[in-house]
Amino acid sequence: MKRVEESKEILEIIKDLPADSYEEGQEVCEKLLAGGPATIELLVAMVGQEFGDPDGVQPKYALHGMVHHASRPGADEQRKMLAKTLAGQLDADHSDELKAFVVRQLQLCGSADEVPALAKLLSSDRLCDPAAQALSAIGGSQVEKALNSALSGATGSRKVTIEQAIAFVSAK
Repeated sequence: MKRVEESKEILEIIKDLPADSYEEGQEVCEKLLAGGPATIELLVAMVGQEFGDPDGVQPKYALHGMVHHASRPGADEQRKMLAKTLAGQLDADHSDELKAFVVRQLQLCGSADEVPALAKLLSSDRLCDPAAQALSAIGGSQVEKALNSALSGATGSRKVTIEQAIAFVSAK
């Protein structure tokens, strides 16, 4: 019952998205981030399991806005909390489509801390490409190690994707 009430509160906060002004959008993001991991997890669940779920438009918009808001200079604690929570959703029982959305958000706000969660997805035919893109955006030696480790078991298009990501990260 508590989760239903929390969902209603979140829907009330995000009902007017997109906001009419930058300032209003920032207020919404601050309210949502103040709810911590529980709010982020509820928003992810509200997105829906399938691409194009009309009920998931505002939760998706809210999450994407939160990622941008938390990635601004001086908001490192918010970014870390958001990225850690999103990375935790990759182990949840979500569809590959929902996980791909989460990965795309981590591409924008993730750091070396999220590399292990993203690296696990390199073995998935559906999630290898978005995971490789997110890892490439993060970059660094930990990403290179994860990509090289995944390459040994990769075949077909996954192998090509991982090889391209390795080349990109190595060139940075």
